Amino acid sequence: MSSHMEKKYKILIYIFIGIAVVFAAVYFGNKIAKQKILSAIETELKNSNVAYKDITVDLIDGSSVVKEPKILLGGVTISADKINVIDLNYREYFFNKKIVFDRIVFLNPDILIDKADSTRSISNKSEKNFQNDIQIKHVVIEHGRLKIKSSDSVKKGLFVSLQSMDIYDLHITQNSVKNKIPFNYSSLTLKSDSLSYMLNPEHQLRISNLSLANGNLVINKVKVIPLYSKAEFDSRQKVEKDRFDLKIPKVSMKGFKWGFNGEKLQMQSKSTLVEDAQFHVYRNKLLPDDNSIKPLYSQKLRELGTKLKFDTINISNASIFYEEKSVAGKPAGKVKFTSLDATAKNISNWNLEAENFPITSVKANSKFMGESRLNFKMEFDIRDGEDKFNFSGDLEGVSANGMNSFLKPALNIEVEGRISSMFFNFYGNDYNALGDTRLQYHGFKVEVLRKDGVRKNKFLSSVANLILKNNTANKKIDQKNISATRDRTKSFWNFLWLCIRNGALKSFI
Repeated sequence: MSSHMEKKYKILIYIFIGIAVVFAAVYFGNKIAKQKILSAIETELKNSNVAYKDITVDLIDGSSVVKEPKILLGGVTISADKINVIDLNYREYFFNKKIVFDRIVFLNPDILIDKADSTRSISNKSEKNFQNDIQIKHVVIEHGRLKIKSSDSVKKGLFVSLQSMDIYDLHITQNSVKNKIPFNYSSLTLKSDSLSYMLNPEHQLRISNLSLANGNLVINKVKVIPLYSKAEFDSRQKVEKDRFDLKIPKVSMKGFKWGFNGEKLQMQSKSTLVEDAQFHVYRNKLLPDDNSIKPLYSQKLRELGTKLKFDTINISNASIFYEEKSVAGKPAGKVKFTSLDATAKNISNWNLEAENFPITSVKANSKFMGESRLNFKMEFDIRDGEDKFNFSGDLEGVSANGMNSFLKPALNIEVEGRISSMFFNFYGNDYNALGDTRLQYHGFKVEVLRKDGVRKNKFLSSVANLILKNNTANKKIDQKNISATRDRTKSFWNFLWLCIRNGALKSFI
């Protein structure tokens, strides 16, 4: 063999030896790195609530895989098939005791937030042992499930199926794990393909899908579903209670943010749009009264556990259908509002002590009973301990047919004629109200029905019509200083109706 050939073989041998040495270095380097990292992590998190099946570390690309991790941070438990860790900064870890990742990907995670546990502080042992400073530039959750456990039952909690979630600039410290959300972050995006929540034993909230990105939240197919038929719902109630059926095709929020301030959830939105909502409400008035005090909206918002700041809420093309069963054996009386557009401003209970705290206002217009034009306006100050408010409105063109669809089944009376227009303006508080009405009606007569709801009770009808004022067409009747006393066991809407009714009765009689 020539010396030239020997040199070639030596070069090849050296190359193979070099490759073998490199692979050996990588192999043993990985083993050493893994053992060192595992030993360091186990030392750092000894006796803490972190578990996993196995960890693999790759020195070449700075990545690792954690198999079957289970992490507990305060009241938050996270378990997953595996976690892919990309680009661990070894220098920060070994020299500065900081765990810095470029990206972490959770595959098929289950995230459980236990509200009972999260309201309690972490044990002293956990506080003492969790001393890491963990920074993650980008956290990715793929095909996860989020559950928020309420009271002592997961069945009563919130369930969210997550297609994806991205959290940016996540930071976990010894102090952050004490909070409701055990980490800080700069921004978050998510996509969900289902959400469900038990509002109460009779109603469930369901959402088909939602997405959040850059402060824009879009929710599609919102439903509040009654779990029982009207008859079964009534059989389960000891006192009067509303049965709801709500469908909203789309809700859009701009400038949406959420978080926690101490123990309180905070939500805010600069503008919210609710499109094409249909709201059905049913109540059986034959059941015993619910004699609990019903706070007005200002008090409800003032004392609400969740902090809200919704600058503007626009409702477009909504419908409200109300049914009230008042006479046994007869169908419920019905009232409907369609083509309803409304704007609410300053729905907020944040920073109540601020000098420039805004007045809350609601403006709405709709068709009443499919034929009449209704305008409504209301204002109140959420901070006001006396819960003072002002509401006003006008109604035009109510026919006898429109009124009878409610009056006949609910009150066993029929009317003839037409209310051409009605105006009302009242100022009130939690106890009483005072205001003005203007009523214009034509050919108005009352027919009191017998118990069968068909035949007319001629005597009572004659008495009722006898005491009605004689009127001429297009005559307007103004009434000043109409007063009403609130029954605090009834809702605000009952109070509003009482004010308008008192004005109407004084005009008729």
